[in-house]
Amino acid sequence: MSEITTYRKGEFSQINLNDGNKILLSYGVADMRIFKLGFLSMPMEVIHIFDSQFLYDLTQKISYDLSKDIVKILANELVMAGSLVEIKELCLSLEKDKTFLEKI
Repeated sequence: MSEITTYRKGEFSQINLNDGNKILLSYGVADMRIFKLGFLSMPMEVIHIFDSQFLYDLTQKISYDLSKDIVKILANELVMAGSLVEIKELCLSLEKDKTFLEKI
């Protein structure tokens, strides 16, 4: 299983994948993106940009519960993937899966 190496609440999380790649889950002002990291952990390319409606629904679901964080919730799901292809597939399935939001 991949591992979360860095996490900052409400901002970002870095995940080392089983295949040796590193990704950064970054929560910005306008959207949330996943970057593939390269040399010196510099972002090389965007792997996925989360749908704004999905992020809105997720934010509404956790509402004012300060013990929950969007970055941590998604990082805990993404750590299940072992490669960049699996990350992309997992992101697309999370956005379509309505039961994911119900489980939170």
